[in-house]
Amino acid sequence: MSFFKNKIVKRTFLTLLSLVAVFFVWQGVKSVPLEGDWQEHLAIPSTAEFNGDLVTVKNVRNFRYGPTEADMQAGYYDRVYDLRELKKIWYVTEPFNENQSAAHTFVSFEFNNGDFLAISIEARKTKAQSYSIWKGALRTYPLIYIAANERDVVLLRANLRKDKVYVYPVKLEKPENGRLLLVDMLEKMNSLVSTEPAWYNTLFTNCTSAIAAHVNKLSPSRLSIFSWQLWLTASADELALKHGLLDTTLSIEEARKKFSINEASLRVGDVPAYSQEIRKFKE
Repeated sequence: MSFFKNKIVKRTFLTLLSLVAVFFVWQGVKSVPLEGDWQEHLAIPSTAEFNGDLVTVKNVRNFRYGPTEADMQAGYYDRVYDLRELKKIWYVTEPFNENQSAAHTFVSFEFNNGDFLAISIEARKTKAQSYSIWKGALRTYPLIYIAANERDVVLLRANLRKDKVYVYPVKLEKPENGRLLLVDMLEKMNSLVSTEPAWYNTLFTNCTSAIAAHVNKLSPSRLSIFSWQLWLTASADELALKHGLLDTTLSIEEARKKFSINEASLRVGDVPAYSQEIRKFKE
């Protein structure tokens, strides 16, 4: 009897092992699609053209939304940014109301002429797809870097989705690191839509861990890729503060109170000076 039991156990184990092997082979050979029936706000990729100190970013997303998120009015523009005029970098976090452990994070670059260019790293979904943490752990969504007018990506989250949004000033180890970070992110944006498409991954290539990878290129090993706060991203701002990436001496609780922009965003609405208005932080 034990002989038959052992035989059954062995056969079951080998079957499961074969299924696991088939799964990993299937995942390994899946190619990243560049074409698809993408959701409207993810349909047109941004690209960058470099010419010395000047970079032309094409298809900067500039959507308007309202009265609901579904009522979006598509808009894009091309703009030339002078890398010598980069003034400040901001780290934006959006903890999700429905999932207290997760958040979307992105970076916004401020220039001396008043322009703000946001780079949002996202999972590119088709119209038939919705985001799933579990599907995101598999090779389901292509990775995309969205270059957007800051008002687009911030107002959407604060006013329409009603999520909390924090806009933190970034502390740079060296002044030139701001330029290096922006160029690195724009070059990655280009490669994803041309030479090196890649998959989004909930754990290892999400919005926050991808930013951490860019930071580590400038300051090696500054952020551990195995930090749980890169996976449970609602506390990514706490991780950034701990490692001296936020330009504040406040505690995380005090910083969240000061750099929350929801009240200001709801008050000013969709105005030309939106980015300047939401930064009139309380002292």
